[in-house]
Amino acid sequence: MKTFITLYVVCLVGAALATPIELSDEQKAKAKDYILECMKFHNKDIENPSKTLKCLGTCFFERSGIMKNGELQDNVVLTKLGGLVGDAEAKQILEKCKGIKDENRCETGFKTFLCLHAEIADI
Repeated sequence: MKTFITLYVVCLVGAALATPIELSDEQKAKAKDYILECMKFHNKDIENPSKTLKCLGTCFFERSGIMKNGELQDNVVLTKLGGLVGDAEAKQILEKCKGIKDENRCETGFKTFLCLHAEIADI
């Protein structure tokens, strides 16, 4: 049950960043496809995230276009996040969270996710 709840939370946050609040049927289908493609990863504990959870979030970011080659895609983030929090706030969040690098793509993606999540929560 913990695994399902954790996966659900990760997908909700990823979906919020990947698309505006209102999702079209096509967007919902794409998100579902991305999630299913990334489902080979799973989580054991959100408090102490496993490598697989980190890779799941990174996979979702990559499949939805938010990240490419370990870097946030400015235009995608501004477009998607701007629809959620406003353009000015999206630019501030992007500036704070872009350029995060770590030892591998999963760590980079997860730390980027944590940054985006924290910044959105502060708004």
